[in-house]
Amino acid sequence: MAITRTIWKNWFRTEDVPAWPCPTCNKGILIGGKKDIKVYENVTSAAYRRDSDWEPYWISGHFTGVLKCNNEKCEERVVVSGEMAVDEAHEYDTEFQGWNFSYIEVLKPQIFIPSLNIFQFHKDVPKQISEAIGESFKLFWIDSSSCGNKIRTIIEIIMDEQKIAKTYTSKGKRKGHSLHKRIELFKNVKVEEGELLMAIKWIGNSGSHWEHELTKDDTLDAYEILEHCITKLYEKDSQRIKILSKTINKRKRPNSTKRKKAK
Repeated sequence: MAITRTIWKNWFRTEDVPAWPCPTCNKGILIGGKKDIKVYENVTSAAYRRDSDWEPYWISGHFTGVLKCNNEKCEERVVVSGEMAVDEAHEYDTEFQGWNFSYIEVLKPQIFIPSLNIFQFHKDVPKQISEAIGESFKLFWIDSSSCGNKIRTIIEIIMDEQKIAKTYTSKGKRKGHSLHKRIELFKNVKVEEGELLMAIKWIGNSGSHWEHELTKDDTLDAYEILEHCITKLYEKDSQRIKILSKTINKRKRPNSTKRKKAK
């Protein structure tokens, strides 16, 4: 399932909270408004107001709030906190055929308690992998490069779970395989899944270098690929369908059709 990116990477306004999914029931949407979110201007920003050249877009601060799941069977409360800033807004007035200019308060989330799920994964996914994915979700809001690195470590865990060799012997000495080599070995068994994991590895590698800071789109790319990969690897329904299609292709007929006996 494709990730709806707009709700994960944009600033928002108190009167227009993104449709974030509830992290507890995974069915409801978190709702809230001005009455649920408190905004505070920081000390430095307040001091700037004494400057004769002060402009509203100099305002900065932070916010905290509580959002509520709209699923009546859940009604989970989620704490959200982050940065506040003021931005310019332009709206076209059709009556006067001109642009109206104003300043608006915008909010950038940095932490959710409990953390949100960027994507949902099946209960068949091994616990160690699902827990590592959950930990990466916490980093998503704070630092994209750190998040990318955490996603890369998930590949290592998948390689372990898939029993891909960590080491090899060379000239009588035990040496460690690089993650790249382990994925190459994995591709000998599962080509498509290996290609997916290799793409995630390249994203994670880039996040390790300060001159190539990852964006939220980069980490969302990694998550979208990861979601598809673990579905193929671990969801029993996905495996069942794969085996089913392979059987039908081999028989070249529906399973309900019996093969004719040779005379």
